[in-house]
Amino acid sequence: MDFDKLNQRIAILEHRTVVDEIGNHTSKWDEVFSCWAKVSVKSSAEQVNTGVTREIQSVSFLVRQSSYLLSLNATTHRILFRGQTFDIVSVKPDYEKMDYLAIEGEVRKAGAPSDIY
Repeated sequence: MDFDKLNQRIAILEHRTVVDEIGNHTSKWDEVFSCWAKVSVKSSAEQVNTGVTREIQSVSFLVRQSSYLLSLNATTHRILFRGQTFDIVSVKPDYEKMDYLAIEGEVRKAGAPSDIY
């Protein structure tokens, strides 16, 4: 693959628990890594749950493989792309050539946010 196909900038967010000055624990998503990616929409569907309609869009991010990106997982990381936060569904490394990594992400565009972790 040519490097000019990696033409979109994405940011990797990591979940952290922050303790404030009086001892409250709050969730925080910090940007820890950014890279260039080829972004393609895989599917888009609507889902109705308890009367709330949500559009769920599945997107594939193709990035150059690195040691940090190999450690991504769905519970502690998210992807920020064009102001939208994508939950990571799967990370598929290419162990044969060791050059690219496919990250499958999903975003809910309407309804209640899915910020429960």
